[in-house]
Amino acid sequence: METSIVTTKGQVLIPKRLRNKYGIKAGVKVAFMESKEGIILKAMDEAYFDQFAGLLKDSLPTIKEYRTWKGEEKAKEETRIDKKLGATAKKGK
Repeated sequence: METSIVTTKGQVLIPKRLRNKYGIKAGVKVAFMESKEGIILKAMDEAYFDQFAGLLKDSLPTIKEYRTWKGEEKAKEETRIDKKLGATAKKGK
């Protein structure tokens, strides 16, 4: 176990061995996550974001649902345009 001291500004020095092991370099963002045991610090690198891949997969519409939705939206838009053109034509008379 390695230790560090929190500065008056709340800063903590991550030991070099751990920075090297986990690829934490100057400018790399890190995430602080709470757990039952305490705080977990993770580098927000490609591996961090890979853990979220597919997370929303089941909540996305199927192609059929998407096409149905787009068809409904198109029909609504055409109705709005027709009403607008009809109102404009009546004003012009």
